[in-house]
Formats: sequence, C-alpha cells, structure tokens
Amino acid sequence: MDEKDLEIIKMKKLLSLQRKLLAKSRKEEHRIDYEEIFLRHLDSKAKKIYEKAKQQYPEVARKVALAISKLILERKLGGILDSVTLYGIFYELGYPIRLETRIVYKSKGRVKSISELIKEA
Repeated sequence: MDEKDLEIIKMKKLLSLQRKLLAKSRKEEHRIDYEEIFLRHLDSKAKKIYEKAKQQYPEVARKVALAISKLILERKLGGILDSVTLYGIFYELGYPIRLETRIVYKSKGRVKSISELIKEA
C-alpha cells in the first residue's frame, strides 16, 4: 500500500464517522415531546386536572399523557379533551384524582363559605 491508498482509507473512515454523527444529531432533533402534544389537546380545566394528577400520581399521569398523545399522533383521537373526560380516564384506571372542593352559599348577591355561615349562626 502506498500513501495514496492510506489517504483514501482515512478519508472513507472520516466520511463514515461524519455520517454517523450527522444521523445521531438528526435523531436528537426529532425527539417528540409527548407531554407537550398532550397539553395542546386539553382545555383549561383539563390542564388543571392533569396538574393535580401529576402531583398525586406522577408516573401514571406521564403514562396517560404518553398513551393519549400517541393516539393523537396516529389520528385515532382528535379534538380537545375536556376536564370530565380526563377525570374519567384516571377514574376508570383506578386512580381517582382528589380535587379541592368548596361549598358556598349565595344570598342577596353575596357569596359566603359554609364556615362563614356556621360562624354567623
């Protein structure tokens, strides 16, 4: 082998390494953010439900977001998910989401909480 052959072999090796690096960088660019896709298909109340679900069941919430976003990408599911539907999904899976609830009393245009009403009585 003379010097020209060695140069050609070096150039081929270098070219193949460059191709591998380029392919790897392209794969990293095309990484899909499933949670972002999922959040874009939720209404405002459903986003609050999802945040509560992430606080209470972080792993399950991520898996639900992944599964639903894959269905959205496959065009098997479309439109905006509302809060009742999202709550129902978690409930049917056996993970009921505990939400903050308040009972209020309205009288003569004023809103009072139950605790205020009991204190007055």
